[in-house]
Amino acid sequence: MDSILSNREAYHNSKEMYISILKNYAKKKQSKEELLKIYEDLYQEYYVYQFDSARVYINKAILLSQQIKRTDHVIQNLLYKVQLFGIGGLYSEASNLLNTIQVNKMPKELYFLYYITRFTLYSYRSDYCNDDYYSPRYRALAAYSLKMAMPYLTSNMPEYDFYHGEYYIYVTRNDKKALSYYFKTISHQKETSRYYAMACFAIANNYNAHGDTRKYEKYLIQACISDALCNTRENLALQDFAIFLFKEGQKSENHVERADKYINIALEDAKLYNNRLRILEISQKLPTIVSTYEGMIKSNNRKLELTISIISILIFISIFGIVLIFRQNKLLALHRKQFCDSNNQLTLLNNKLNILNSALLDTNRKREGLAKLYIDLCAKYIDRLSKYQNLVKRKIKANQVNELLSTISSSRLSEENAKTFTNRFDKAFLDLYPTFIDEFNSLLIDGQSKKKEKMPKNSMTNEQRIYALIRLGVQESSEIASLLFYSPQTIYNYRSAVKNRAKNKDTFDDDVQNLCTIIK
Repeated sequence: MDSILSNREAYHNSKEMYISILKNYAKKKQSKEELLKIYEDLYQEYYVYQFDSARVYINKAILLSQQIKRTDHVIQNLLYKVQLFGIGGLYSEASNLLNTIQVNKMPKELYFLYYITRFTLYSYRSDYCNDDYYSPRYRALAAYSLKMAMPYLTSNMPEYDFYHGEYYIYVTRNDKKALSYYFKTISHQKETSRYYAMACFAIANNYNAHGDTRKYEKYLIQACISDALCNTRENLALQDFAIFLFKEGQKSENHVERADKYINIALEDAKLYNNRLRILEISQKLPTIVSTYEGMIKSNNRKLELTISIISILIFISIFGIVLIFRQNKLLALHRKQFCDSNNQLTLLNNKLNILNSALLDTNRKREGLAKLYIDLCAKYIDRLSKYQNLVKRKIKANQVNELLSTISSSRLSEENAKTFTNRFDKAFLDLYPTFIDEFNSLLIDGQSKKKEKMPKNSMTNEQRIYALIRLGVQESSEIASLLFYSPQTIYNYRSAVKNRAKNKDTFDDDVQNLCTIIK
């Protein structure tokens, strides 16, 4: 749970990204039916995430559904708005809005949503009152509304099992039967589903009512995890878990510290959501946890002050003893100082040597980078020239200038560029690594690579050129073939032939990469 809570920002960023996609899609030209669907989707995304934004988009959905005369969507979105007001603590506004809906004129498929909306609203009002007079009345109204909703709950609905569990809790008071339906809910719902989180929370409270603390803690943690994965800021589970930790572990500093952490996360989410009920609940519970936590910190500080005082006395005694020893061993201390000075000088020299060595290695890497950059630029130039040649061909064909087409189609230009590239590559590489050919030959059994007769100065054979590229870090035969204008099979054949003449075939490529280095 701690791991998931530490990644809350990443989950929120992911949700914000999806919401941004929906908003951008809404800005594009859409039909009114499609736009209504997007507004309703945005409301669902904001419903337990941000109250004010959810209200904006449910108002837009209501207005648009009225404009296109979709009565069913008007009523549906009004009920959604009642649910939103209920969760946000605007109970009078929610009740007034609910009373404007005429049940007898409502489509039958919305009856379940209507009665469930009444159930959730009265449940919230009961929790808000939390007294012996109004709270039981609202609880009874909630139970009646749930009972009225059950005939319209069909088995193909994802919330079928969850609301059966609620029915057996609030109406028939059959905890065992309710528990079985809650477990069915978490068996087929994903952990990122809000019904999964609510079912885990209900299971936890069921076990808590029967005194099973271990299972209460287990499923309450699972509800907290699911709330975090769902990006739910209406998270009563985390608040209750903080209180549980505080009550169970007041003697444990770790438990109280966790309780303080979790209750503050719950308060932050309630403020971000703008949930008046949760803010009020947490505000009543927070001072007790904070004061206890601060008391533990003060106690620790007092212990720390006492420890520092004892340490200070010990230090004073130690200093007094050191002074006595120093007087008796002044000569030894002088020799020791001289030894330390010599050691410091050696350390300084060693550090300078390390700095010089690092600089030398860095220079070597820069040289390699420059060589590779030069080679890459030459190869790109040849490729660009080849593409230009193809372009000229097409234009000549269009104008039917056959003689010019014949001249441009000649491969002599590409061959000359390739030759120029290899000559410049040889010169650049051997300038950087003048001992490469000798060191490379020393890796071969016969002591030398195959040479053509009368080879120019500062040039390499095809074999040497291939392994020069390997020395620069170009490992793949296909890349080498592209740079040297050969087929990959030709490169493979060259490499195989040279490796067969290597003194150590298993490490030959690694040995080549270690050639011409300053430190081996």
